Amino acid sequence: MWRAEESASLHHWKVGPGKKVGVVGLGGLGHMAVKIAHAMGAHVTLFTTSPNKREDGLRLGADQVVVSKNADDMAKVTNSLDFILNTV
Repeated sequence: MWRAEESASLHHWKVGPGKKVGVVGLGGLGHMAVKIAHAMGAHVTLFTTSPNKREDGLRLGADQVVVSKNADDMAKVTNSLDFILNTV
């Protein structure tokens, strides 16, 4: 279930157009975080340990998906985000 705290966090940190947001985890909270951050106009990067979740993340609104077990993928996004929401 989505908790109001996550939505409040996105608003508090002024997530919206021009902001780059990372969402860690694509479970119950993660999929809602991706959808809401996308709807708020942010560029959304999903972090997951499972390459199998790439298509789901993109379908839900992520602009890119990073498999966190892949060091090269992680290096490409180092210091590139304005906000990270950990939903794990």
